[in-house]
Amino acid sequence: MTAPQSDLVLGVAGHIDHGKTALVKALTGVDTDRLPEEKARGITIELGFAPFALPGGRRCAVIDMPGHEKFVRTMISGAGGVDLLLLVVAASEGVMPQTREHLAIASLLGVRGAVCALSKTDLVTPDIVELAAEEVREVLQGTPFRDAPIVPVSAHRGDGLDALREHLAARALSPREPTGPCLLPIDRVFVRKGFGVVVTGTLVGGCVREGEALVVGPLGVEGDLLGVRVRGLQVHGSAVAEARAGTRLAVNVSGLDQGLVSRGAWLFREGAVPVTRAFDAEVTLLPETRRALGRRAKLELAVGATHALATVRALEGDGLAPGSVGLARISTDRWLALRPGERLILRGPPSLAGVGSTVGGAVVVRPVAERVRRRAGALERARRASRGDPAERARVELEALGAKGLGREALTARTGYAVREGHANDGLVALQGDRYVGRGVVEALENEVLGVLSAYHGKHPGERGMDLRALGSLADEVLLEAVLSGLGAARKVTREGDLVWRAGWRAKNPDDVLHLLAVKGALAGAGLAPPRPSELGVTLRATGAEVEAALKRLVERGDVARVAQDLYVDAAALGALEAKLVQWLREKGSIDAQGYKDLTGLSRKYVIPYAEHFDHRRVTFRVGDLRKLREK
Repeated sequence: MTAPQSDLVLGVAGHIDHGKTALVKALTGVDTDRLPEEKARGITIELGFAPFALPGGRRCAVIDMPGHEKFVRTMISGAGGVDLLLLVVAASEGVMPQTREHLAIASLLGVRGAVCALSKTDLVTPDIVELAAEEVREVLQGTPFRDAPIVPVSAHRGDGLDALREHLAARALSPREPTGPCLLPIDRVFVRKGFGVVVTGTLVGGCVREGEALVVGPLGVEGDLLGVRVRGLQVHGSAVAEARAGTRLAVNVSGLDQGLVSRGAWLFREGAVPVTRAFDAEVTLLPETRRALGRRAKLELAVGATHALATVRALEGDGLAPGSVGLARISTDRWLALRPGERLILRGPPSLAGVGSTVGGAVVVRPVAERVRRRAGALERARRASRGDPAERARVELEALGAKGLGREALTARTGYAVREGHANDGLVALQGDRYVGRGVVEALENEVLGVLSAYHGKHPGERGMDLRALGSLADEVLLEAVLSGLGAARKVTREGDLVWRAGWRAKNPDDVLHLLAVKGALAGAGLAPPRPSELGVTLRATGAEVEAALKRLVERGDVARVAQDLYVDAAALGALEAKLVQWLREKGSIDAQGYKDLTGLSRKYVIPYAEHFDHRRVTFRVGDLRKLREK
């Protein structure tokens, strides 16, 4: 079974007892007051709903919103999905406090158009009607609805109803595009016998289809999401297989216990809408606000059908003056499901609010905001994100997350950016495993890799390349692999197996050192009484650095041993001395300085360094002035 769907949501707002429900009934034939208490008290307490066919066949869903100041929260939950506002003002009373607050809320929520019905004209004279109309025109001047038509009507007698229908049809906007993620703020939960749990709301984004898997949430302190399946969809009591944005909808879901969820949750596809408790927003304070908002303020936040306590921290200046707009970081006491561009209402105490309890509103520019130490950094990102370009928002988010990056779905959810071929031109880089990072992250890592390789080549000129595992500390395997592939494609690095080196690098022959053989020969010929490095430089006509380089390489090869700071000895000669020393000690038990002189034929200048050298090598140990053999 199918039914023609509405593609326009008409919200009916106004002060209490100005005839909203009576007017809705006169237009649609439906009494939207369904609760016994509403019947008894003669006021609307909960949201009321009715289908309505406009002249020309356009169908819309009517939401009758409470007018009493105690039920402004409920009114806001209904106004969030409204396309066209029907503002009802009783000609007998004129503009009242809730008239002004409802207008302010509709303006802050971005309602796209309005028509004003001047109701109860049967109770007053034409002059009073004209005075009331003038007052309404004056109030509308300060709102986006300054051009809204004002239509005198009487629900009791039927006066002006046809004209009102025509004006509504003329102001009916084009249907919402069913793009973006499926999102239904839940404003009612009940159990229908034989069907189970049913949730209702205005579908504000995307499409929903019978049989698909969704989630309900976020719930509780952890922001839990409960998986459900759509068993059925109804629009004004008629079953449909699919519904799209702009539809008042009842969704029969399986897998959900009524006691686990209430008004204020959302129905959406998991991962398609960010779940958050901290976000950046562009905040607008109403001109009527009594005082400025400081750098940090505690307010009530209303979005969708939920309300939360919010801390609003100004990101620029010392706060926000009445009537001004500024960027702020907002954190809440409960989890919210927020899209970029989502609109919300801020409410405060009487000492602050100037229109009822409404202080202002906000538009989400970054649905998920990370903690930052520097206020300036947060402000810069919020400014860039507020410009509205999805590609720029994507760059901002990926820069903020660095090497961690985001998956395709999460990136789209946070920014509205649809990843496509050629995304690298937008400053995004795709990695394996459906992960994206900012181009700046890749470029910074490329420079770091090249720097590390250059340093390695300088320190190890004789090695062909660097082991790939030694670069692992710079980034995770997936990101490092992407960077190396890019550097390879750009012919900046060369890679073979687990070795990687800068393109053009050629390992040097470690023995290709000036004066290497000459220094070796000089030390070998000198035996245990070698010349000092400075003496070698004079003899070989070499610089000190050249001699040091030759000595270093000879030590590395094992041809020469360093006995003291300026004493380099032929390794073979030193080995022969060690053998003679061990034999002496085994025969005589100990050796002193004179014994070393007798053993080597050298002066004290040499024998003391040799004695200390063999102590250090743990061949001998010292007892007073004697050295003894250290048995192994």
